[in-house]
Amino acid sequence: MTYMLWQILDMKAPLSANILQALDYHTKKYGTHPNILEHSKHLSGVPNVDGVEFMPVSVPKNILLIGVKI
Repeated sequence: MTYMLWQILDMKAPLSANILQALDYHTKKYGTHPNILEHSKHLSGVPNVDGVEFMPVSVPKNILLIGVKI
């Protein structure tokens, strides 16, 4: 699986807004809707998004890994 790395530049902005922006960017750039998002296991308040599986992993708090799981 290939991931798109997304760096959250404004950690003071709501996490849900950053995640939705990243998912939208992936869709526009690659033409496919992502269905997996890996995030820091230290983030709190990770929202639910229909059709997207969220997985906590060992990455810095400001990094999201977004991809399409087949």
